[in-house]
Amino acid sequence: MENDFNCSLSYFIFNSFKPHEFYYNCTSNDNVGEIQKPLGIYFISSGLFILILYTLCLIAMAKSDLMRSSCYKIMMLLGILDIICTFTNSLATGFLGYEGATFCSYPRFIFVMGSIGCGCWIGSCLICVILGINRCCDMNPNLKIRFIFQGSRTYIVIGVISILTLCETFFTKPFLFNSNYMCWFFDPKLGLKHSYYINKIHTIVNCCTSILITTIYLYLCIFLKKKGKISPSGVVSKVQRQVFIQSILICSFNAIASYIYVYMQLFYSPPFLVLIGQISWQWSHGSVCVVYLIINRTIRKRVINLLISEGIQKRIHIGTLQSSSLNAARS
Repeated sequence: MENDFNCSLSYFIFNSFKPHEFYYNCTSNDNVGEIQKPLGIYFISSGLFILILYTLCLIAMAKSDLMRSSCYKIMMLLGILDIICTFTNSLATGFLGYEGATFCSYPRFIFVMGSIGCGCWIGSCLICVILGINRCCDMNPNLKIRFIFQGSRTYIVIGVISILTLCETFFTKPFLFNSNYMCWFFDPKLGLKHSYYINKIHTIVNCCTSILITTIYLYLCIFLKKKGKISPSGVVSKVQRQVFIQSILICSFNAIASYIYVYMQLFYSPPFLVLIGQISWQWSHGSVCVVYLIINRTIRKRVINLLISEGIQKRIHIGTLQSSSLNAARS
């Protein structure tokens, strides 16, 4: 970690928007990329789909009463980070793959996008752990840590996560794209020792995220089973069940991506596994909006209202009723 600042976005900014000359020297680079047009088109098109869908979900969430809940306030921050990260793991990935780029093809662009992507990934991991703790407190009111989600304290939690996200963005080593693997790595493959580019914070967060999310939701399942709340006749409300399922689905994708990246950092990974890791990173952010639309009726209804006016909805509803009546009369 001793060279973290020299390899960081902060150094890049203070050095007239140039990466460190020793660690990121492209003058004698002969690293050639591979043009990946089909994958490039996939990442760009799926990224645009995620951005449009996610933006609609956040607008719907912001206009609803859901924002009174501490859980949804935290999810709003998660949504903002997910949208920002999609520009790196989807749009930038697609463009760079389509061009067959490596770090030295677009050093400034890749450095900035990689820093943003790394910071937002760390932030989203922290939020998933916090969401898990929030669900534990909601299901078990006796937990003493519950106080951090009460009243304005939620904004303190959001502020701390935001600060840590910015620190990871500006003061640690960034992801760097390589089209040969269609993925982002810390090592730009410029002939220097791999140890120069290890991001220990990223490794620690990945390990902790995968372990903590698994532990937290395993605890919740055991707790609910013991209390007899897992059945529909239990005392868990419909809203609690909805938010619980929503949270566990959202955080499961983060945990899966973390497990894959931990494996990739510890063991040899063939190209197909590296690509799976990249796609899992993409959908660990992009799947959230899909989960909202499938699970959350309030968000789904408001998104429909944003896309289709009430007048058109009424006409469709009336037309459906008339069609049903005619079919019933004929039978």
